[in-house]
Parts: sequence; structure tokens; C-alpha cells
Amino acid sequence: MRKIEKSFCHLNLETERKSGMIKDWAKPFSHDEILKSPPMKVNTYDELVGLVARILHYNREFVIYYRGQGKDYKNKAGHTLIPPSIFRENQNGKPRKMQKRFEVLEKKSEQLVELFRKASIKFAGTRMVNSYREIAWALLQHYEKCDTPLVDLTHSIHVACSFAFDRNTGSTGIVYVLGMPWQSDAIGYNSFEELVNLRLLNVCPPSAQRPFFQEGYLAGPFPNYKLDDPNRSNQFDFNRRLIAKFEIPIIEDFWGAGFQRIPREKLYQENDKILKLLEPIEKEFLR
Repeated sequence: MRKIEKSFCHLNLETERKSGMIKDWAKPFSHDEILKSPPMKVNTYDELVGLVARILHYNREFVIYYRGQGKDYKNKAGHTLIPPSIFRENQNGKPRKMQKRFEVLEKKSEQLVELFRKASIKFAGTRMVNSYREIAWALLQHYEKCDTPLVDLTHSIHVACSFAFDRNTGSTGIVYVLGMPWQSDAIGYNSFEELVNLRLLNVCPPSAQRPFFQEGYLAGPFPNYKLDDPNRSNQFDFNRRLIAKFEIPIIEDFWGAGFQRIPREKLYQENDKILKLLEPIEKEFLR
């Protein structure tokens, strides 16, 4: 995956906030500076939207996506990490079982395709599930069945903030801003940037309600070459596409008048027909 070497980012906003001068936008910051920096603190949703609008304006060569989570995870060098789950380090410090993880992924993918094939109701979109392995991965990821090479993103800053709030017992959450290549199809294979990006609303069966409420996308490395080589895992970390990061307070006052977090029951639809279809697939995560 190619990295964004320089971009206008939250550090430009921080510099401007301190100096009160807009001229600092003339200097983009390096990828390494962005990864090592702390997130910019914001107090309200309105403030965040205004700051992100500035980021979008000065990074017009990218399509902007968001990711919300509980904290800013970093490695020992202090660099932000955004790896797909299958490439994450073991929590106990033992060597990663990369080949085993991909064996689990292949097994679950076959189970998923078979469930769609044998379903008494033929879901719209079944042919695409059979034809594109990334769609099978996307469904396994989205319904939390096993680790995959894909990472969850959204086009909606509202959704991203809601995920930063979800199951968050801390006082703050993180919203990442990532730059992705422009694409003209629901599945964007970009050989130059070495990325694939799936717009879930277009590739998932319409009976899958969760992607619609989450305005979800899933992105991963492309091509699928030696993904199970642990020495290459750092090449698949989405910190390579990071443009900015913001820290938001986990309090209801953050939303202000007219906005509120999307309830968990809306983000995770329990009456989702695809959720029911995939129930026979047992969850299996290797750590």
C-alpha cells in the first residue's frame, strides 16, 4: 500500500490555532510527523465538522473517509497504528500465526458462500458474493466472524463519531481522517495505490441492513499477494493513508443542539436478515 507522503493535516490547524495566522497552510506535514503527533482536541461536533471541512478543501486529490474508535493505538515508536484485524500484533507478545489466520479466513469464506448457495430464499447480490472474494471478506468482517485483511471506514463523520462513542468507557474517543483514491465503481481496485475499496451499500445484498445504517466501506491491500507473510504486515497498515486525527470528548454535550449519537441498535441492526443467515458461522479469532 502506498503511503501519503505529505498532506495538509490537523497539525496545520494546530499551528494556525496557536499563531492565529492562516499562512501556515503553505507547509504540508510529512507522513511521519502526522503519525507521531497527538490528535487535535475538539470540544463539539460543530467544531469538528468545521475543521474537517478545511482538511477536505486542502486535500482535493483524495476522497476522504473516516474511522471512529475508542483510542489512538500506537506502536513502541509512538506511531499511530490502523491495521486490519488479521495483521494486528498478538496481545501476548508471541509470534503472529499469520498463515493460520488466513486458513481460518478461507474456511469461513467457504462457509459463507455455501450458506448463500443453500439459502431457501435467494438473496439479491448472491452472485457477487460468489464472484468476489473481497465481498465474502467484507461480510465476515462486518458481521464479526473472523479476522480479515479489511478495515472499516465510513463516508459519514456522524457515523464515525458515533462509533467513537460506542462501548467507550473512557473520557475521549478518536476520529481518523484518511485519504483514499477516487473510484468510479462500487469495488475500486487501484493498482497504483495498491488498494481495494468496497462500497458496502452497492456490493452487499440489500437484505444486509447494517451497511446501510453505517454508510460503510471496507478497504484493504491489493493485489492479494503474500498477505500471510508477517514480514509484510506493516505495508498493509492504513496509517499509510492517515491525514488527520481528532480527539473528541465522550459526553452528550459534544453533539450540541440538533445532533445526537446514532444509537447502537441502529448501527447494529438485530433484524438484519444476513445476520440471521450467517448465524451458523462460529466466530473464530486467533490472538
